[in-house]
Amino acid sequence: MPQKIKPRPPEQIPVEALVPPNVLPTMIKKLLDRLKEASTWAGLAIIAQFLPIGIEELQVIWEAITALAAVAAMLIPEGKPAENVDNG
Repeated sequence: MPQKIKPRPPEQIPVEALVPPNVLPTMIKKLLDRLKEASTWAGLAIIAQFLPIGIEELQVIWEAITALAAVAAMLIPEGKPAENVDNG
């Protein structure tokens, strides 16, 4: 007859078993990689235009931030740079 497996009480479960050790650094790396893409900045600029700002003085600052995100989207290259195609 097979042996029954008894579950451990919660206080005996090691914390390392609950959270993989590299999850947070991996998530931060993915976020930073996304911020290097032009499409992310373009998306942020579009979203920022649709967020309502109630205080009129902050509206000018918000529009400047949106404009900077749009400029970043234009200046950041998308994807990997093309290799030198010129063979001669």
